[in-house]
Amino acid sequence: MLIKLLPEQAAKHWGDVRVAIEASLPPTVGMQSDRMSNILTAVMTGEITVWVSAEKRESGTVLTGMVLTTILFDGISGTRSLLIYCVYGYGDGKLESWTAGGETLLKYAKSQGCHRMIGYTDVKSIIKYAASIGADTKYTFVSFPI
Repeated sequence: MLIKLLPEQAAKHWGDVRVAIEASLPPTVGMQSDRMSNILTAVMTGEITVWVSAEKRESGTVLTGMVLTTILFDGISGTRSLLIYCVYGYGDGKLESWTAGGETLLKYAKSQGCHRMIGYTDVKSIIKYAASIGADTKYTFVSFPI
């Protein structure tokens, strides 16, 4: 199950959130010295939403991952998209849990007036999985460093 954290909850657990973010930052992020402060500010103002993936097991509830999302607005076309900013897994999450989490994000995106859910990745298994559940994976992200 995917649980949306309130900004205060994310800030309270910022140490854990920060580790997950640093391990999974998108390729669009540079090496600015204040980037983590900027991300924390975005979390606190609600510009970025932190979600945790949890699974119920015999031993109790286990956190299996973290996802950060933000809504992008293309003013030229009027398109709103839910950007999966970063995804971090703790390695023991079940496929069913990630599938349910994706469904939760799709419902959230729809409730926010988004036209699509988007993200960047270079992880082949994620690309393959996304294609298997109907995502369009034919586009390639191109970046020109300056």
